Amino acid sequence: MGEHIKRYPKPGIPQQPCGLGAQDMIYARHLLEQWCSGINEEIEGVADVLGFPPEISAYYTMTYLVPRCSQAVVLPQRTENRHTMLARSYEFSPAAEDFILARTSVKGKYTHIGTTAMQLGRDEGVNECGLAVTMSSCGLPVGAPKGMRAPALRGLQFWAVIRTLLENCADVAQAIDYLDGMPIAYNINLILADKAGNAALFETLDGETGIRQIGTDTQEQYLFATNHAALPLLIRREPFAMRHSLVRYEKIRNFLETTQRVDSGLLRKLLHEKYPQGLYCPYYKDFFGTTKSMLLDVNDGTIELCWGGIEQNGWKCYGVDTPLKESRERIAMEPEPSPRGLYEALPLREETIG
Repeated sequence: MGEHIKRYPKPGIPQQPCGLGAQDMIYARHLLEQWCSGINEEIEGVADVLGFPPEISAYYTMTYLVPRCSQAVVLPQRTENRHTMLARSYEFSPAAEDFILARTSVKGKYTHIGTTAMQLGRDEGVNECGLAVTMSSCGLPVGAPKGMRAPALRGLQFWAVIRTLLENCADVAQAIDYLDGMPIAYNINLILADKAGNAALFETLDGETGIRQIGTDTQEQYLFATNHAALPLLIRREPFAMRHSLVRYEKIRNFLETTQRVDSGLLRKLLHEKYPQGLYCPYYKDFFGTTKSMLLDVNDGTIELCWGGIEQNGWKCYGVDTPLKESRERIAMEPEPSPRGLYEALPLREETIG
């Protein structure tokens, strides 16, 4: 990864002191070693190639990333191909998106593919065992800048959590066990799914956590999330949401409730249609632009990826069992101004969340 960054430098990679004191740096390294073993060595390797001390790596301290995403999982009883399928869009700023899909195979860890965050972290992915993980932010953003909520605890960011689950867990049950007790500073909605037809929505908000699980024997055969809490305990903790999150949530719910058999074509259509009719958002200046749309097939171990979320960029399919060849491509993006009221905070009631 260090050689890749050196060949294709991205503007804005911090190369100045990160602001952590000596004791905080010790804690950060210990936290990563405990929950994400091997990451410290990768950070040191990248720093060595780029020629700066590892302690200035942004991976240790970045807390301002606030992706606003949509995600859903549908179990085999409701999919056309009888596979567990996940769909997700990722809304952010192109300036802060890595635009990298990576296949990672570390000795003693499960091989996985997914897009990168902070080069070494993961935004989502599927591993060789058939465990898939996707994410969206939960609630108002957490971070250091003015106007953002201060983290309620010291802990891991979402990109470290997701990579850790993909490398160490074979199924949903193992992932839930692994999450138990894990210190997570970021407020996050995680969707977990596996080959056996199990899925879970894991939410954490200011240290509080909740889980909803479904499987082959449950009446409910799908889960979905946008950028607010969906579980009662967490709704009571933060009983409001931005308009865009509620609109996207209802759009996904209506799609899943009215579609008898879900297939990849229908999911792509939902992902490509522009907000508020669909999930594609071109509001890049507000850090709310679709940088990638994805379909994950848990049974096949594949990710279909459309950079930028628009059809002209095309979809490409990648498999966890197939080594990736390094390649680059040009993509198009079509920025638009945000509609009025998009970020308005609205009350959130438990009965509005299915």
